[in-house]
Amino acid sequence: MNKKILSISILMLSSLFSSQVFCADADVQAKIQKLEHGLSDLQQQIRSLKADLKNDTSPSNAQRIANLESYAVELHDVLLEVRQQVADNDGEIERVSQAQENQPHMGMYGAISAGKTSNQNSIIDGESFEIVLSGQPHKRLSYFVELEFERAATVGGSRGGEVLLEQAYTDILLNSWSNLRAGVLLVPFGNIERDHYTPLREVISKPLTSYAIAPSDWTDNGFGLNGKFDISENWIADYQAYVIAGLDDNISSTGLRGTRQGFGEDNNNDKAFSGKIKFLNTAGNRIGFSLYRGAWDDSGNRFMTGMNVDFDYHYKWLDFTGEYTRTLIERESHGDAAMDGFYIRSIASIDHFMPDNWLSADFPGAELQLVAQYDQVDIENFFDPSIADNKEKRITLGVRVLPLKAWVFNFNYEHSQADGPDTILRGDADTWTVSVGYIF
Repeated sequence: MNKKILSISILMLSSLFSSQVFCADADVQAKIQKLEHGLSDLQQQIRSLKADLKNDTSPSNAQRIANLESYAVELHDVLLEVRQQVADNDGEIERVSQAQENQPHMGMYGAISAGKTSNQNSIIDGESFEIVLSGQPHKRLSYFVELEFERAATVGGSRGGEVLLEQAYTDILLNSWSNLRAGVLLVPFGNIERDHYTPLREVISKPLTSYAIAPSDWTDNGFGLNGKFDISENWIADYQAYVIAGLDDNISSTGLRGTRQGFGEDNNNDKAFSGKIKFLNTAGNRIGFSLYRGAWDDSGNRFMTGMNVDFDYHYKWLDFTGEYTRTLIERESHGDAAMDGFYIRSIASIDHFMPDNWLSADFPGAELQLVAQYDQVDIENFFDPSIADNKEKRITLGVRVLPLKAWVFNFNYEHSQADGPDTILRGDADTWTVSVGYIF
Protein backbone atom coordinates (compact mmCIF):
# COMPACT_ATOMS: atom_id res chain seq x y z
CA MET A 1 0.00 0.00 0.00
CA ASN A 2 1.47 3.41 -0.99
CA LYS A 3 1.34 6.72 0.85
CA LYS A 4 -1.74 7.91 -1.06
CA ILE A 5 -3.79 4.88 0.01
CA LEU A 6 -2.61 5.32 3.60
CA SER A 7 -3.60 9.00 3.61
CA ILE A 8 -7.04 8.21 2.21
CA SER A 9 -7.57 5.50 4.84
CA ILE A 10 -6.57 7.84 7.65
CA LEU A 11 -8.91 10.53 6.28
CA MET A 12 -11.80 8.04 6.12
CA LEU A 13 -11.16 6.88 9.68
CA SER A 14 -10.97 10.45 10.93
CA SER A 15 -14.27 11.29 9.20
CA LEU A 16 -15.90 8.19 10.69
CA PHE A 17 -14.76 9.13 14.18
CA SER A 18 -15.78 12.77 13.76
CA SER A 19 -19.28 11.70 12.72
CA GLN A 20 -19.52 9.67 15.94
CA VAL A 21 -18.31 12.59 18.06
CA PHE A 22 -20.76 15.12 16.64
CA CYS A 23 -23.76 12.85 16.06
CA ALA A 24 -27.01 14.51 17.01
CA ASP A 25 -28.27 12.12 19.66
CA ALA A 26 -30.25 13.36 22.65
CA ASP A 27 -29.21 10.46 24.87
CA VAL A 28 -25.79 10.99 26.43
CA GLN A 29 -25.31 7.29 27.11
CA ALA A 30 -26.13 6.52 23.48
CA LYS A 31 -23.51 9.04 22.38
CA ILE A 32 -20.89 7.46 24.60
CA GLN A 33 -21.76 4.04 23.20
CA LYS A 34 -21.36 5.32 19.65
CA LEU A 35 -18.00 6.84 20.58
CA GLU A 36 -16.90 3.49 21.94
CA HIS A 37 -17.92 1.77 18.71
CA GLY A 38 -16.11 4.43 16.69
CA LEU A 39 -12.95 4.03 18.74
CA SER A 40 -13.13 0.27 18.36
CA ASP A 41 -13.48 0.64 14.57
CA LEU A 42 -10.54 3.04 14.51
CA GLN A 43 -8.34 0.60 16.42
CA GLN A 44 -9.39 -2.23 14.09
CA GLN A 45 -8.54 -0.14 11.02
CA ILE A 46 -5.14 0.71 12.50
CA ARG A 47 -4.42 -2.98 12.94
CA SER A 48 -5.51 -3.65 9.34
CA LEU A 49 -3.27 -0.86 8.04
CA LYS A 50 -0.31 -2.22 9.99
CA ALA A 51 -0.94 -5.65 8.53
CA ASP A 52 -1.16 -4.23 4.99
CA LEU A 53 2.04 -2.22 5.48
CA LYS A 54 4.08 -4.90 7.20
CA ASN A 55 6.48 -5.04 4.21
CA ASP A 56 6.61 -1.25 3.88
CA THR A 57 9.34 -0.02 6.23
CA SER A 58 9.40 3.58 5.09
CA PRO A 59 9.88 5.98 8.05
CA SER A 60 7.04 8.19 6.81
CA ASN A 61 4.34 5.48 6.96
CA ALA A 62 5.67 4.20 10.30
CA GLN A 63 5.44 7.70 11.77
CA ARG A 64 1.87 8.18 10.46
CA ILE A 65 0.73 4.92 12.03
CA ALA A 66 2.45 5.84 15.31
CA ASN A 67 0.70 9.22 15.31
CA LEU A 68 -2.67 7.56 14.62
CA GLU A 69 -2.12 5.07 17.46
CA SER A 70 -1.22 7.92 19.80
CA TYR A 71 -4.39 9.74 18.72
CA ALA A 72 -6.46 6.64 19.46
CA VAL A 73 -4.92 6.38 22.95
CA GLU A 74 -5.75 10.03 23.65
CA LEU A 75 -9.33 9.50 22.50
CA HIS A 76 -9.60 6.45 24.75
CA ASP A 77 -8.42 8.51 27.75
CA VAL A 78 -10.91 11.29 26.95
CA LEU A 79 -13.71 8.74 26.63
CA LEU A 80 -12.88 7.30 30.06
CA GLU A 81 -12.92 10.81 31.54
CA VAL A 82 -16.31 11.57 29.95
CA ARG A 83 -17.74 8.32 31.25
CA GLN A 84 -16.55 9.17 34.76
CA GLN A 85 -18.05 12.66 34.55
CA VAL A 86 -21.36 11.22 33.39
CA ALA A 87 -21.31 8.71 36.24
CA ASP A 88 -20.57 11.50 38.72
CA ASN A 89 -23.40 13.61 37.29
CA ASP A 90 -25.81 10.67 37.42
CA GLY A 91 -24.87 10.11 41.03
CA GLU A 92 -25.44 13.76 41.87
CA ILE A 93 -28.79 13.80 40.05
CA GLU A 94 -29.84 10.68 41.93
CA ARG A 95 -28.84 12.24 45.25
CA VAL A 96 -30.76 15.44 44.47
CA SER A 97 -33.75 13.46 43.24
CA GLN A 98 -33.75 11.34 46.38
CA ALA A 99 -33.53 14.45 48.55
CA GLN A 100 -36.46 16.01 46.70
CA GLU A 101 -38.50 12.83 47.01
CA ASN A 102 -37.94 12.82 50.75
CA GLN A 103 -39.35 16.35 51.01
CA PRO A 104 -43.06 16.81 51.73
CA HIS A 105 -45.25 17.50 48.70
CA MET A 106 -48.22 19.81 49.02
CA GLY A 107 -51.29 19.97 46.80
CA MET A 108 -54.73 21.47 47.07
CA TYR A 109 -58.16 21.14 45.59
CA GLY A 110 -61.54 22.69 46.13
CA ALA A 111 -64.72 24.01 44.59
CA ILE A 112 -67.07 26.94 44.83
CA SER A 113 -70.60 26.82 43.50
CA ALA A 114 -73.61 29.04 42.96
CA GLY A 115 -77.07 27.48 42.84
CA LYS A 116 -80.81 27.97 43.02
CA THR A 117 -83.30 25.37 44.18
CA SER A 118 -87.00 25.91 43.55
CA ASN A 119 -88.80 27.46 46.55
CA GLN A 120 -85.46 28.32 48.16
CA ASN A 121 -83.10 31.27 48.06
CA SER A 122 -80.12 31.15 45.76
CA ILE A 123 -76.78 30.53 47.42
CA ILE A 124 -73.06 30.92 46.73
CA ASP A 125 -71.33 28.09 48.49
CA GLY A 126 -67.61 27.79 49.18
CA GLU A 127 -68.17 24.08 49.45
CA SER A 128 -64.69 22.92 50.30
CA PHE A 129 -61.04 23.75 50.27
CA GLU A 130 -58.62 20.90 50.85
CA ILE A 131 -54.90 20.85 51.55
CA VAL A 132 -53.07 17.60 50.76
CA LEU A 133 -49.62 16.71 52.11
CA SER A 134 -47.70 13.60 51.15
CA GLY A 135 -44.17 12.30 51.22
CA GLN A 136 -41.87 9.29 51.25
CA PRO A 137 -39.02 9.79 53.72
CA HIS A 138 -37.88 6.21 53.18
CA LYS A 139 -38.39 3.68 50.41
CA ARG A 140 -40.59 1.66 52.76
CA LEU A 141 -42.31 4.56 54.51
CA SER A 142 -44.84 7.04 53.13
CA TYR A 143 -47.55 9.28 54.50
CA PHE A 144 -50.65 11.11 53.26
CA VAL A 145 -52.64 13.90 54.92
CA GLU A 146 -55.85 15.57 53.70
CA LEU A 147 -57.17 18.55 55.65
CA GLU A 148 -60.56 20.01 54.75
CA PHE A 149 -61.80 23.54 55.35
CA GLU A 150 -65.48 23.09 54.57
CA ARG A 151 -67.51 26.05 53.41
CA ALA A 152 -64.57 28.39 53.96
CA ALA A 153 -65.87 29.50 57.34
CA THR A 154 -64.97 29.46 61.00
CA VAL A 155 -65.90 26.45 63.07
CA GLY A 156 -69.29 26.76 64.75
CA GLY A 157 -70.86 30.08 65.57
CA SER A 158 -73.09 32.03 63.26
CA ARG A 159 -70.90 31.40 60.22
CA GLY A 160 -70.91 27.62 60.45
CA GLY A 161 -68.42 25.51 58.52
CA GLU A 162 -65.88 23.03 59.82
CA VAL A 163 -62.23 22.13 59.76
CA LEU A 164 -61.86 18.37 59.38
CA LEU A 165 -58.97 15.98 59.16
CA GLU A 166 -60.26 13.71 56.40
CA GLN A 167 -57.22 11.47 56.07
CA ALA A 168 -53.92 11.19 57.89
CA TYR A 169 -52.16 7.87 57.63
CA THR A 170 -48.80 6.28 57.14
CA ASP A 171 -47.92 3.25 55.03
CA ILE A 172 -45.19 0.71 55.70
CA LEU A 173 -44.33 -1.18 52.52
CA LEU A 174 -43.76 -4.88 53.10
CA ASN A 175 -43.84 -5.96 49.44
CA SER A 176 -45.66 -5.09 46.22
CA TRP A 177 -48.91 -6.67 47.37
CA SER A 178 -48.94 -5.79 51.05
CA ASN A 179 -48.69 -2.48 52.92
CA LEU A 180 -49.46 -1.79 56.55
CA ARG A 181 -51.59 1.36 56.94
CA ALA A 182 -52.68 3.10 60.14
CA GLY A 183 -54.27 6.43 60.99
CA VAL A 184 -57.35 8.39 59.98
CA LEU A 185 -58.60 6.52 56.92
CA LEU A 186 -61.02 7.16 54.09
CA VAL A 187 -63.28 4.15 54.56
CA PRO A 188 -62.97 1.91 51.47
CA PHE A 189 -66.63 1.57 50.59
CA GLY A 190 -68.25 2.50 47.28
CA ASN A 191 -67.02 4.50 44.31
CA ILE A 192 -64.68 6.72 46.30
CA GLU A 193 -62.05 6.72 43.53
CA ARG A 194 -64.45 8.60 41.28
CA ASP A 195 -66.53 10.60 43.74
CA HIS A 196 -64.44 11.59 46.75
CA TYR A 197 -62.46 14.44 45.18
CA THR A 198 -65.03 17.08 44.27
CA PRO A 199 -63.36 18.46 41.10
CA LEU A 200 -62.95 14.94 39.70
CA ARG A 201 -66.59 14.00 40.21
CA GLU A 202 -68.50 14.60 36.98
CA VAL A 203 -71.58 15.93 38.79
CA ILE A 204 -71.68 18.70 41.38
CA SER A 205 -73.88 17.04 44.03
CA LYS A 206 -72.93 13.80 45.73
CA PRO A 207 -75.05 10.84 44.64
CA LEU A 208 -77.95 10.18 47.00
CA THR A 209 -76.57 6.79 48.00
CA SER A 210 -73.25 8.41 49.00
CA TYR A 211 -75.13 11.02 50.99
CA ALA A 212 -77.69 8.92 52.85
CA ILE A 213 -76.43 5.30 53.02
CA ALA A 214 -72.64 5.31 52.61
CA PRO A 215 -72.21 8.61 54.47
CA SER A 216 -69.40 10.30 52.61
CA ASP A 217 -67.07 11.80 53.29
CA TRP A 218 -66.74 8.72 55.45
CA THR A 219 -63.51 8.70 57.45
CA ASP A 220 -62.60 6.76 60.57
CA ASN A 221 -59.70 5.75 62.80
CA GLY A 222 -58.25 2.38 61.95
CA PHE A 223 -55.48 0.18 60.64
CA GLY A 224 -55.04 -2.69 58.22
CA LEU A 225 -53.60 -3.80 54.91
CA ASN A 226 -53.68 -2.62 51.32
CA GLY A 227 -51.86 -3.57 48.14
CA LYS A 228 -52.15 -4.73 44.56
CA PHE A 229 -51.14 -7.74 42.51
CA ASP A 230 -51.27 -8.92 38.91
CA ILE A 231 -54.00 -11.27 37.82
CA SER A 232 -53.11 -11.52 34.14
CA GLU A 233 -51.30 -9.52 31.50
CA ASN A 234 -54.22 -7.07 31.26
CA TRP A 235 -55.76 -7.18 34.75
CA ILE A 236 -54.61 -6.22 38.23
CA ALA A 237 -56.36 -6.38 41.61
CA ASP A 238 -56.20 -3.64 44.21
CA TYR A 239 -57.47 -4.20 47.74
CA GLN A 240 -57.92 -2.44 51.09
CA ALA A 241 -58.94 -4.14 54.35
CA TYR A 242 -59.16 -2.20 57.62
CA VAL A 243 -60.37 -2.52 61.20
CA ILE A 244 -62.08 0.75 62.12
CA ALA A 245 -64.13 2.21 64.98
CA GLY A 246 -67.34 1.93 62.92
CA LEU A 247 -70.72 3.64 62.75
CA ASP A 248 -72.84 4.29 65.85
CA ASP A 249 -76.52 4.28 66.79
CA ASN A 250 -77.49 7.72 65.47
CA ILE A 251 -79.68 6.14 62.78
CA SER A 252 -82.51 8.23 61.37
CA SER A 253 -85.52 7.69 59.16
CA THR A 254 -83.57 9.32 56.30
CA GLY A 255 -80.42 7.24 56.47
CA LEU A 256 -77.05 6.82 58.11
CA ARG A 257 -75.49 10.23 57.67
CA GLY A 258 -75.55 10.90 61.40
CA THR A 259 -73.89 7.62 62.37
CA ARG A 260 -70.33 8.75 61.69
CA GLN A 261 -68.57 8.87 65.05
CA GLY A 262 -66.28 11.63 66.16
CA PHE A 263 -62.56 10.88 66.25
CA GLY A 264 -61.59 9.48 69.63
CA GLU A 265 -65.11 8.16 70.27
CA ASP A 266 -66.34 4.59 70.18
CA ASN A 267 -69.73 3.85 71.69
CA ASN A 268 -70.52 0.53 70.00
CA ASN A 269 -68.43 -1.69 72.32
CA ASP A 270 -66.85 -3.33 69.29
CA LYS A 271 -64.86 -2.67 66.16
CA ALA A 272 -65.97 -2.80 62.55
CA PHE A 273 -64.45 -4.13 59.36
CA SER A 274 -64.47 -2.42 55.99
CA GLY A 275 -62.82 -3.78 52.88
CA LYS A 276 -62.81 -3.33 49.15
CA ILE A 277 -61.30 -5.19 46.25
CA LYS A 278 -61.32 -3.79 42.75
CA PHE A 279 -60.21 -5.23 39.43
CA LEU A 280 -58.74 -2.94 36.78
CA ASN A 281 -57.65 -3.60 33.20
CA THR A 282 -55.43 -1.79 30.74
CA ALA A 283 -58.46 -0.43 28.84
CA GLY A 284 -59.43 1.68 31.85
CA ASN A 285 -62.34 -0.49 32.98
CA ARG A 286 -62.89 -1.32 36.64
CA ILE A 287 -65.26 -3.21 38.92
CA GLY A 288 -65.13 -3.07 42.71
CA PHE A 289 -66.77 -4.93 45.60
CA SER A 290 -67.05 -3.44 49.09
CA LEU A 291 -68.13 -4.82 52.45
CA TYR A 292 -68.82 -3.19 55.80
CA ARG A 293 -69.67 -5.11 58.97
CA GLY A 294 -69.85 -3.73 62.49
CA ALA A 295 -71.92 -3.41 65.66
CA TRP A 296 -73.89 -0.18 65.98
CA ASP A 297 -75.51 -0.40 69.44
CA ASP A 298 -73.97 0.43 72.83
CA SER A 299 -73.82 -3.21 73.89
CA GLY A 300 -72.21 -4.37 70.64
CA ASN A 301 -74.87 -7.02 70.04
CA ARG A 302 -76.67 -5.67 66.96
CA PHE A 303 -74.91 -5.31 63.66
CA MET A 304 -74.98 -3.31 60.49
CA THR A 305 -73.92 -4.93 57.20
CA GLY A 306 -73.29 -2.94 54.04
CA MET A 307 -72.54 -4.30 50.57
CA ASN A 308 -71.59 -2.32 47.50
CA VAL A 309 -70.60 -2.91 43.90
CA ASP A 310 -69.26 -0.12 41.71
CA PHE A 311 -67.88 0.07 38.19
CA ASP A 312 -66.24 2.19 35.51
CA TYR A 313 -66.57 1.29 31.84
CA HIS A 314 -64.80 3.13 29.03
CA TYR A 315 -65.64 2.81 25.34
CA LYS A 316 -64.08 5.23 22.86
CA TRP A 317 -65.49 8.66 23.76
CA LEU A 318 -68.05 7.33 26.26
CA ASP A 319 -67.64 6.59 29.96
CA PHE A 320 -70.10 4.92 32.31
CA THR A 321 -69.78 4.73 36.06
CA GLY A 322 -72.10 3.79 38.89
CA GLU A 323 -72.69 1.86 42.07
CA TYR A 324 -75.29 -0.08 44.03
CA THR A 325 -75.41 -0.13 47.83
CA ARG A 326 -77.51 -2.23 50.19
CA THR A 327 -77.25 -1.95 53.96
CA LEU A 328 -79.08 -4.13 56.49
CA ILE A 329 -79.45 -2.95 60.10
CA GLU A 330 -80.44 -5.33 62.87
CA ARG A 331 -83.43 -4.26 64.99
CA GLU A 332 -84.72 -5.63 68.25
CA SER A 333 -87.78 -6.84 66.41
CA HIS A 334 -89.36 -6.90 62.95
CA GLY A 335 -86.17 -8.15 61.27
CA ASP A 336 -83.54 -6.04 59.56
CA ALA A 337 -84.17 -2.56 58.24
CA ALA A 338 -83.04 -2.31 54.63
CA MET A 339 -81.57 0.73 52.89
CA ASP A 340 -80.90 0.57 49.15
CA GLY A 341 -79.50 3.04 46.68
CA PHE A 342 -77.85 3.20 43.29
CA TYR A 343 -76.82 5.54 40.52
CA ILE A 344 -75.62 5.28 36.96
CA ARG A 345 -73.76 8.11 35.24
CA SER A 346 -72.77 8.53 31.60
CA ILE A 347 -70.12 10.93 30.32
CA ALA A 348 -69.78 11.77 26.62
CA SER A 349 -66.55 13.53 25.60
CA ILE A 350 -67.77 15.54 22.62
CA ASP A 351 -64.52 17.47 22.15
CA HIS A 352 -63.49 14.48 19.98
CA PHE A 353 -65.91 15.76 17.34
CA MET A 354 -64.79 19.38 17.50
CA PRO A 355 -61.90 21.15 15.74
CA ASP A 356 -58.50 21.38 17.36
CA ASN A 357 -58.09 24.29 19.74
CA TRP A 358 -61.88 24.62 19.88
CA LEU A 359 -61.63 26.62 23.11
CA SER A 360 -58.55 28.62 22.09
CA ALA A 361 -54.92 28.13 21.13
CA ASP A 362 -54.05 28.67 24.80
CA PHE A 363 -55.93 25.48 25.77
CA PRO A 364 -55.06 22.91 23.09
CA GLY A 365 -56.07 19.95 25.26
CA ALA A 366 -59.39 21.34 26.50
CA GLU A 367 -62.16 18.80 27.11
CA LEU A 368 -65.92 19.21 26.73
CA GLN A 369 -68.28 16.66 28.27
CA LEU A 370 -72.00 16.07 28.45
CA VAL A 371 -73.11 14.29 31.63
CA ALA A 372 -76.33 12.48 32.56
CA GLN A 373 -77.05 10.69 35.82
CA TYR A 374 -79.96 8.88 37.41
CA ASP A 375 -79.82 8.03 41.12
CA GLN A 376 -82.24 6.98 43.81
CA VAL A 377 -82.46 5.71 47.38
CA ASP A 378 -85.10 3.67 49.23
CA ILE A 379 -84.81 3.85 53.03
CA GLU A 380 -86.94 1.68 55.25
CA ASN A 381 -88.03 3.31 58.49
CA PHE A 382 -85.75 1.86 61.16
CA PHE A 383 -88.04 2.70 64.10
CA ASP A 384 -91.41 1.64 62.71
CA PRO A 385 -91.56 -0.69 59.68
CA SER A 386 -95.28 0.03 59.33
CA ILE A 387 -94.46 3.56 58.19
CA ALA A 388 -93.88 3.96 54.46
CA ASP A 389 -90.31 3.99 53.16
CA ASN A 390 -88.64 7.28 52.41
CA LYS A 391 -87.69 7.38 48.75
CA GLU A 392 -86.01 9.96 46.59
CA LYS A 393 -84.85 9.90 43.00
CA ARG A 394 -83.03 12.44 40.90
CA ILE A 395 -82.10 13.09 37.29
CA THR A 396 -79.03 15.22 36.66
CA LEU A 397 -78.02 16.75 33.31
CA GLY A 398 -74.78 18.63 32.99
CA VAL A 399 -72.11 20.25 30.86
CA ARG A 400 -68.50 20.01 31.95
CA VAL A 401 -65.62 22.08 30.54
CA LEU A 402 -62.00 21.33 31.40
CA PRO A 403 -59.64 23.96 29.94
CA LEU A 404 -56.94 22.10 31.88
CA LYS A 405 -56.98 18.82 33.76
CA ALA A 406 -56.70 20.81 36.98
CA TRP A 407 -59.39 23.38 36.22
CA VAL A 408 -63.05 22.40 35.83
CA PHE A 409 -66.29 24.29 35.10
CA ASN A 410 -69.58 22.47 35.75
CA PHE A 411 -73.17 23.38 35.02
CA ASN A 412 -75.87 21.01 36.34
CA TYR A 413 -79.64 20.84 36.26
CA GLU A 414 -81.22 18.46 38.79
CA HIS A 415 -84.81 17.29 38.96
CA SER A 416 -85.69 15.52 42.24
CA GLN A 417 -88.81 13.65 43.29
CA ALA A 418 -89.54 12.29 46.75
CA ASP A 419 -92.03 9.89 48.27
CA GLY A 420 -92.49 9.22 51.96
CA PRO A 421 -93.08 11.08 55.21
CA ASP A 422 -89.58 12.60 55.47
CA THR A 423 -87.37 14.44 53.00
CA ILE A 424 -83.99 12.80 52.49
CA LEU A 425 -82.21 15.65 50.69
CA ARG A 426 -84.30 18.04 48.59
CA GLY A 427 -87.66 16.38 48.06
CA ASP A 428 -89.61 17.56 45.02
CA ALA A 429 -87.42 20.28 43.57
CA ASP A 430 -85.54 21.62 40.58
CA THR A 431 -81.99 22.86 41.09
CA TRP A 432 -79.64 24.78 38.82
CA THR A 433 -75.99 24.92 39.89
CA VAL A 434 -72.71 26.14 38.41
CA SER A 435 -69.35 25.41 40.00
CA VAL A 436 -65.66 25.98 39.51
CA GLY A 437 -63.29 23.29 40.72
CA TYR A 438 -59.51 23.07 40.81
CA ILE A 439 -56.92 20.51 41.80
CA PHE A 440 -53.21 21.38 41.96
